[in-house]
Amino acid sequence: MSLIIIVALLSGVVADDFEVSPNVVYDSSTVVGIFLGYEIGDYIHPVIREDDGDVRSFWSTDPLMDYFLTCLVGSRVILEIEEADSYIPESGGMMRIFRVIGVSTNTRSFFQWRDSLEAEGDPEDLLGDYYMAPYDCLLEVSDRE
Repeated sequence: MSLIIIVALLSGVVADDFEVSPNVVYDSSTVVGIFLGYEIGDYIHPVIREDDGDVRSFWSTDPLMDYFLTCLVGSRVILEIEEADSYIPESGGMMRIFRVIGVSTNTRSFFQWRDSLEAEGDPEDLLGDYYMAPYDCLLEVSDRE
């Protein structure tokens, strides 16, 4: 048994090789348009109608950012989007996704809002179940058109 461990160590097989792969970021971009609401399944997907009329959805992984975005339904927003390969358990492996990493309007960004909120205290104490906010802004299929 110890021979197997020695061979594994010498060949570079370590515990890190068995961890979930990290995100591999390929690109980032900005998308501008009207925030329509959310599509919700296994994950939360903000939906935006771009200036050219295209309707697109993205992945979202930050519940506090989702709360901020719910206050902007029907408003013009600027989304910072990151294209990355990410481990998605439901797909059984890595998957290319486009996820929201920043939100702003012409007057305020999510990061400014978050910092001002955190200066007042813990967001969970101040906002309660903020992670449930997208469920109040569900987008029906007919709303996309």
